[in-house]
Amino acid sequence: MRIVLTRREPLDSPDGVSIFIVALAQALLELGHQVLIVVGTFKSRANFERLLAPRLELPIIGLSRTPLTGPASVAAWLRAIGIINRFRPDLVIHSETVPLPLHGTIVQIVHDLQRRNGALAAVWGAVRRISTRRCHHVVATTSELQEELVQDLGLPRDRILKIPECIDRQSYASRGLADRERAILHAGTSPYKVPEATIRAFGALNDPSVRLYLTGDITPPVTEAVDALPEEIRGHVILLGMAEGARVRELHSRVRVAAFPTRYTVPVASATVMEAIASGTPIVGSSRLSRDLLADGVNGAVVVGQPEAMAGAMRGVLDDDHLWSRLSAGARQRAGQFDAHRVARQYLELMAPLRAGGKS
Repeated sequence: MRIVLTRREPLDSPDGVSIFIVALAQALLELGHQVLIVVGTFKSRANFERLLAPRLELPIIGLSRTPLTGPASVAAWLRAIGIINRFRPDLVIHSETVPLPLHGTIVQIVHDLQRRNGALAAVWGAVRRISTRRCHHVVATTSELQEELVQDLGLPRDRILKIPECIDRQSYASRGLADRERAILHAGTSPYKVPEATIRAFGALNDPSVRLYLTGDITPPVTEAVDALPEEIRGHVILLGMAEGARVRELHSRVRVAAFPTRYTVPVASATVMEAIASGTPIVGSSRLSRDLLADGVNGAVVVGQPEAMAGAMRGVLDDDHLWSRLSAGARQRAGQFDAHRVARQYLELMAPLRAGGKS
């Protein structure tokens, strides 16, 4: 089968959608299918491989080396019609709204419902609703998104499928307690990841035996929050910047706890959080993480964003070996539902009615 995966945003950025696309593409290739990835922006393969660390060589077409907006974005995606249709796809999986007339069965994934800002926000909202209603399948990546989309799109519940994001489980190690460092990992510094909340919680924890690793761009809110920490623990915060994908995976398998005080309009299940689950690492996270991903007392703790509450949950996972082992086992058990090969087969099953009818 010929399958196209698209994304309007840059692929060489290690966010949850990029991690998902890479994992899904690799699984589809390993299941014997032809895959083409088409993205709006692709700066360089070297940067992509450093930050995403794919196991396989992936066929990627970037429409531009620089970010696309406005008319330039429209023109680029109109060119993409010919590129995609010449590939003769059987299945096209959009990770963001791409309202193009394309061959094949069209799947629109909804990863989140964050509202756009700016003058064109209302236009993009209308485009998303129209294109989503016209595709063959609408996929929500969490239970909460599935429920919200019934209202947002005005579609019956049975028209909105739930298929989670996924990760390449082969790329992650799950170390035992003896090989873990008394450390916390916060991956990503985009505003919705609220890194300053984790830093403030680290301050409330106030334990010089613990380290805090942060990956992602070193932004002013991050440096301000670090500078406000007590001097005796300030040096225990390690700002890694845009770390290599392999390094981030190694950290997930080495720390005792991963922090995700994420803010979303509707709870999500990002592949960045799945990295911790695949590594058997307990999570301290907000209620804006989907219940599909984080279950309080099963694979981590759901907490409010106040520093003292986060610090208390972190202290429990750091100090209580029995609790850590139980939550780590829960994470490993939960990881199976996000396996890339399992998720890939769920997308392939969308084609089963056509194959049964003799179509290709």
